[in-house]
Amino acid sequence: MSNDRHTARVNRAGMFIVGLILLAAGAAALARGLGLRVLGPRHDQVVSQQVAAYAAGHAWFWPALAVLALVVELLALRWFLLQGRLDTLRYLNLEPDPGHGATHLSARATVSALEDDVEESMRGTRATGRGQRVRATLGGAPADPHLALAVVLPDEADPAAARQGVQRAVARLRRSLETERLPAIVRMHTIRTHL
Repeated sequence: MSNDRHTARVNRAGMFIVGLILLAAGAAALARGLGLRVLGPRHDQVVSQQVAAYAAGHAWFWPALAVLALVVELLALRWFLLQGRLDTLRYLNLEPDPGHGATHLSARATVSALEDDVEESMRGTRATGRGQRVRATLGGAPADPHLALAVVLPDEADPAAARQGVQRAVARLRRSLETERLPAIVRMHTIRTHL
């Protein structure tokens, strides 16, 4: 199992556990608000006498607790938003040996060039037509990227010709990156352009 998959599995398990805790806490608060006996009698104090006395004697206690809760909430929100982030790269690492320096290539520029190359390689064949769209993303690690390519073709396009155009464009990308290994997932869809 790769490190990325392990991290994703740990994050999913963490989100599941946090979700269960929050669900239980919300259900308990709702039940208590409705007058059901959950977590003690209905009119019990939420905090102990000692905590209430300490908070009454120190004016900074409740604001400090509010700031702490806000910081925890913001960190949790950031973590949650990172879980939904796509596995996309910002740059490719073209120098395999860090002792020789670092050469980075913008992933956005790379996929933009690939999208243009795929469209150009299919132009002039029966694979092209109105409604054609190409979308590429690079994911994985900067030193070991993988490619995801989505091609939308009009219904009159020739899928075999489109596939050959995509294969030629991906082969040119591998040569330009000077790599033998660039795993690629290509999804081709057709859309109706004629009624």
